[in-house]
Amino acid sequence: MSNKILLHRSSSKTKMAWAIAGCLGALIVLGLPRLSSHSDSAVRLVPANPPAQGQDAVRSYMGTTPDGQLADQGQDLVLSPALIRRFEYYMTAVGERTQEQIRAAILKDISTELNARGQKEAQRILDAYLKFKTALGSVSQPKMGEVSSASLALHFKAIRDLRAQYFSPDEVKALFGMGDEYEDYTVRKVAIMQNQALSPAERDAQLEQLKSTLSPEGQANVEQPVIQLTLAAKEQEARAHGATAADIQQLRTDMVGADAAKRLAALDKEQAAWNERIRQYKEARAQDPARAEQLKSTLFTPREQLRLAAYE
Repeated sequence: MSNKILLHRSSSKTKMAWAIAGCLGALIVLGLPRLSSHSDSAVRLVPANPPAQGQDAVRSYMGTTPDGQLADQGQDLVLSPALIRRFEYYMTAVGERTQEQIRAAILKDISTELNARGQKEAQRILDAYLKFKTALGSVSQPKMGEVSSASLALHFKAIRDLRAQYFSPDEVKALFGMGDEYEDYTVRKVAIMQNQALSPAERDAQLEQLKSTLSPEGQANVEQPVIQLTLAAKEQEARAHGATAADIQQLRTDMVGADAAKRLAALDKEQAAWNERIRQYKEARAQDPARAEQLKSTLFTPREQLRLAAYE
């Protein structure tokens, strides 16, 4: 999140801002198309400079693999949030691939897990989801500095009303039910955090009561951002005491499990590769600006180039 928040020890507004930010950040963790910029939430049909159709390497996928089980033992499709996460995994290549290329990659991937009937159903869901994602660009979003429980509720309702045009009630429940539960929790949590009539003790009690109304999976999602922050602090402390990469991986495994630890290791590799590309680009800018401009299109996708201003 790019918004800078100035910390003051006694500021209740600051605590509230962090609480709201934590809720909204967790929506992203859940893989939900929420409160992002219009340009990100809408699927662009053709990026500025899409790679050639035959080019297989996609930087957004490097060092990662899609996860989540899509089928039952008979290879029939099981509708669940895992299917949406699988779609979103491939949609990270927007800017590197056209929508048609992304769709083809998804269909190729799921064909290895599903039978013919499951593939047909998954294709139908995928096409509906692509239309829904494109239509999301028309949904107005509350500004981060003006977030309230009312504005969030209106925003989520607009998304749900739009989504109902593409999915049946049963599909919505299976694919998005967990996310909807968290959205409702977020709206109620923000209302509690912004209620100035509550004492700190009353607010904490109401927040604890609110969390208890969530399903076990929902409670795990609420706790996940806290776990991530705790893990990051422990990693920093371990590295300061000379921890090796293997030590860090073991720490992650102990705290979040083997699968999540593997994903974090993959993100480490991705970040290291990004840092190296940035190093090459900055070095070229210092020595030969003309060459740096050539390197820009070689090292970075059009989408990644938007981030370079922070390094220039």
